[in-house]
Amino acid sequence: MIRYILAFLLLINMCAFAQQRPLTDQAVGKLADNYNTGLYTAIYNQFTPEAKAILSEASIIQLYKENLLPPLGRITSWNYVDEVKTNANYLVNFERGKMRLKIAVRKDLLITYYEWLPVKPEKEIASPKNTALIKNNNPKQTKLQLLLDSLALDYLRDPNNSSLSIGIVDGDVSSTYFYGETKKESGKVPDEKSLYEIGSISKTFTAFLLAHAVNEKKIVLTDDIRKYLPGEYPGLQYKGTPIRIVNLANHTSGLPRLPTDFDTSPGFNAEDPYKHYTKEMMYQYLKSFKPDTAAGRRTEYSNFGYAVLGKILENIYQKPLEELVKQTITGPLKMSSTNFKIAESEMALMTIGYSETSGKPVPYWQLGAFNAAGGLNSNIHDMLLYLKANMANVNPDFILSHTETNRQTDQSTALAWVLSPFRGKTVIWHNGGTAGFSSWCGYIKDKKLGVVILSNSGDEVNDIALELLSLSLKQK
Repeated sequence: MIRYILAFLLLINMCAFAQQRPLTDQAVGKLADNYNTGLYTAIYNQFTPEAKAILSEASIIQLYKENLLPPLGRITSWNYVDEVKTNANYLVNFERGKMRLKIAVRKDLLITYYEWLPVKPEKEIASPKNTALIKNNNPKQTKLQLLLDSLALDYLRDPNNSSLSIGIVDGDVSSTYFYGETKKESGKVPDEKSLYEIGSISKTFTAFLLAHAVNEKKIVLTDDIRKYLPGEYPGLQYKGTPIRIVNLANHTSGLPRLPTDFDTSPGFNAEDPYKHYTKEMMYQYLKSFKPDTAAGRRTEYSNFGYAVLGKILENIYQKPLEELVKQTITGPLKMSSTNFKIAESEMALMTIGYSETSGKPVPYWQLGAFNAAGGLNSNIHDMLLYLKANMANVNPDFILSHTETNRQTDQSTALAWVLSPFRGKTVIWHNGGTAGFSSWCGYIKDKKLGVVILSNSGDEVNDIALELLSLSLKQK
C-alpha cells in the first residue's frame, strides 16, 4: 500500500573537504565494526557535537538495532563508489541485502552528514517499447518539460507499464502531462478525467478526517483507542500503556501491517486480498492481539492501524467513511470524481491496472473494511485540487494533519503525511500502490512546488516525483 523511501539523513555544518576518501574510509570502517558488534552508543559517538545536539542516542540505537539489523543482518563488506561535492558514496553489503551510504566527515573523522538509501536494482527489460511511439501531450519546451519527458519515457519503455498522468504545481500555475495508454493497445492517452486507484494516499484523507474530528472536539489524539471501539479489549495495552489515537495515525501503534490471520481467514482471494476481511474480523482480532512493546516506541507501517482508525471515525460520527470523506473533503474541494466506489457512469474513465512483474491486467481492489487505508480512486483534476489545498493549508484541519507527531532519525510523520529532508528543505509527501497502480503526492514545505503522479502499473513512481521536485527547486 505504501513504498517507503528508506533514508536516514543528517545535514549539519556541511564543510567541503576535497578528496576526503581516506577519512571517510576510516569512518565507514569504524561504523561497520561498531554496528556488527552491537556498539550502537559508539556509533552515536562518531557524530559531531552539533549533530548530537539534534540526534538522540536512542534514535541511533533504534535506527541500527531495529530498522537495519532485523531485515538486513550484519555488514559483510563495503566499497567506495565515488565522491560528489562534499559527500563520499559507498555501496554497503549486508547479509541479506545492500544499501547505499552517503557520508561526509571532518578531519577528526567525526560525521557531519550521512544518508542511508536503498539500492534500486537495475531493471532488465527484454523487449523495451519504442519510446518514439509513446503518445503524450508534452510540448518539450522548458528544462522541466524535457526532464519530465525523459523520466516518463524511461518509465514507459518497460512494456509492463502503460500510462502516466502527472500534475505539477509551481506557484500559481498548474500544468498537466499525459503519457501512454489507459488500456494497452487502445491508443487512448489519459486525460485529466482518467481514473486510477491511489492506494495509500487515501490515508491522508483519513488523517484529515481525524484532524477535523479533533478540531471539532469529538476526539483527542491522546485518547485510548478502546474508548471508541465496541466491546471490551483488556489485552490491548502494554504494561498499562494503551494504544492511543495518535499511534494509529503515525504508525506507532504496534499493530502489525496486516492481521496475522489476514490471508488464512475464510474468503481470502490473493487477487482481491482485502475484500473478505470484515470489520467484525477486525474487532475479533483486536480482542486477541497483545502488544509486545508500548505504543509510541516503535514505528511500524500498518494498514490495519488505519483500517481501525477509519472504523473509529465512523463510530464517532455514526456515518460511513464514504459520507464523511464527501462531506468534509471532496465536497468542499469539488473533487467530484474521488470516491471509494466508482459510479457506473464513470467506469469508462477507469484505467486498466497492470502488474509490475507480468504486465498483465489485474483486478481492481475492493478494500471494504480497509477503505481508510487505501480504497480511494481519483484523477489528476481532483488530485491537483487536493494537492493545492494541502499546500495552502486552507483550514485548521489541513494544518493539524501536517503537524509532526512522531520523529524518526531522518524524517518524521504527521498524521499520515511523511515529512522528509530534501535538498535543504522539507518535502511533505505520501505515496500509494495497489496490485495494478502506483501514485505519489507531495510538495516542498514553504515553497509553492508540488507534484502528483498517477500510474496504472504497480511499478513505483517515487523517483520521478523527486526528480521533478528537485529540478523545480533548483530553478527557484
